[in-house]
Amino acid sequence: MSTVTVVGLGVGPEDLTEQHREAIDAAEILVGGRRQLGLFTGQSEAKRVLGANPTATLEEVKQQFADKRVVILASGDPLFFGIGRKALQVFGSDNVVFLPNVTSLQKAFARLKLPWNEARTISLHGREVTDFFSELSYPGLIAIYTDPENTPDRLARLFLEFGMANRKVAVVEEIGSEEERIRETDLFGAAEKRFAPLNVMILHPQDRQEPLTKLGLEDEHFIKEKSLITKQEARAVILAELRLEPTGVMWDVGAGSGSVGIEAVRIAPGLRVYAVERDQARLEMIQENVQGLGGFGVKAVRGEAPDGLADLPDPDRVFIGGSGGRLIEILNLVEERLRKEGRAVVSVVTPETLGRAQAYLEKSNLAHEWRLLQVSRTVPIHPAKKLPESTLLSRFQSQTPLFILSLWRS
Repeated sequence: MSTVTVVGLGVGPEDLTEQHREAIDAAEILVGGRRQLGLFTGQSEAKRVLGANPTATLEEVKQQFADKRVVILASGDPLFFGIGRKALQVFGSDNVVFLPNVTSLQKAFARLKLPWNEARTISLHGREVTDFFSELSYPGLIAIYTDPENTPDRLARLFLEFGMANRKVAVVEEIGSEEERIRETDLFGAAEKRFAPLNVMILHPQDRQEPLTKLGLEDEHFIKEKSLITKQEARAVILAELRLEPTGVMWDVGAGSGSVGIEAVRIAPGLRVYAVERDQARLEMIQENVQGLGGFGVKAVRGEAPDGLADLPDPDRVFIGGSGGRLIEILNLVEERLRKEGRAVVSVVTPETLGRAQAYLEKSNLAHEWRLLQVSRTVPIHPAKKLPESTLLSRFQSQTPLFILSLWRS
């Protein structure tokens, strides 16, 4: 089989070197996108368009033109989110030569005069944004190759919905063309604009936040209503029982301050958490906590379970911190929609809720286990008269006992 040459075109004709042009001129079969092929008329006796199924096109070229000089046209560097990987898979590494070029990302950072050696790069071409939540939780510089569906305005709205701290944004449009332009704004501004189809989106580093531990955030870090919060010790046990995976969907039902969901995404940054809360004031507290504590991945949803869960994606993990007296209905829905190998955890404080949980378990097909968590913390003893500091005493003060019910598919 003859050698296949994959040529990076850069972002404009000025990026082509003599070596690039010689390879294209010598091609007997030219393969590329429709726009790329349109730049070269008459340089080969045959052309093939890389359409919706580029692998199938390359396989066809391999079968029909095994003895021809094949050149595959690519944008920028073929091995940087490009056709290079598929070329290697189809033709084999011994039969492929690469002539890389400058990428649109390099040009974008050059236009912005922005060092990018520590940037995270994400390509969303034909992919789901939510697959990259773990990358998007990175607080530093992030570069995104957008696509016609995942436009900068849609991405900005999605990032804000899931609690990304507002960042400065730069969008470099139509790089290398006469219509090239740069627009700099922030996530709120980008969400309201429309952009040219060909663009690169840059998220500047977020403002520095106080460094916080991933597990075991103290209750004082959260904005909350009086003492209505899943407390630190209970949170640790609940998160351990949820057995979080790196990615997936989690429901936080009766989310209150959002403490469990927020700490969950800090442990598993690829997780999507839907924090469902019926009270508007608490919903606003969740949003403030998400912003203040780096909880990207948590979306606050106003609603009352189980009805408010209907439009959410099926969960891999569920935490039920509040049920409004409808625990059995909520658990029936969870059992129906919980994904394979999913887990659910319920915190129970009142004997009435405990009774509802027991009634549900009598008919459930899920495996389960109970835990009773009893925690005491030290508090100072305030004597009637002032004593030397060396003689001050403390005592243990018990917190409300908490029953924790873990459920899973056996």
